[in-house]
Amino acid sequence: MSKGIGSTIQTELDKPSFNIVNLLQFQNIGGVNTYITDAPVDISAHSQTYLSGRGMLAVSDIQEAEELKIESVEITLSGLESENVKLFLDYDYIDRRVLIYRAVIGNDYAVIGDPIIVFDGRLDQPKVLEDFKAGKATLGITATSHWADFEAVSGRHTNDTEQQTLYSGDTFFQKATETQKDVKWGRD
Repeated sequence: MSKGIGSTIQTELDKPSFNIVNLLQFQNIGGVNTYITDAPVDISAHSQTYLSGRGMLAVSDIQEAEELKIESVEITLSGLESENVKLFLDYDYIDRRVLIYRAVIGNDYAVIGDPIIVFDGRLDQPKVLEDFKAGKATLGITATSHWADFEAVSGRHTNDTEQQTLYSGDTFFQKATETQKDVKWGRD
């Protein structure tokens, strides 16, 4: 599938050798967007600067299929980069949007044509893997496509209003929102 590849990109891809880099955009983590790349230098695209040197180690293969299915991608970042660890330990990142673009760059590291979006999804729980003997740590992040919630089964809310709608007169959830400050556990 061509994905709307422009003629300038197609011309570059027809050459015997070309350079492709990943551009990652993590949206609204800690109130800001974060832009990183696996290129050896900072890359400018979409009126943004994608920072190099943030320890982006790998992006797994992204499979494309004709049928609707939940796609996922694994992103591996260096756990030794304090900015990466801070990004995922200090903020609410679950279900935040991540965009992955592939860009063709020239020998001067300038982006040729427009970067192509290859993945648009939501972040899941990261995993920190440490190898003390080798003195390295990695941060593995999974992102799933927007179809991940498609198969989810909606449930009931545990509140009095919904309980009254289903079972009029039942007071089971009437005090569910109240909190008790002094909870005694065990014996006095």
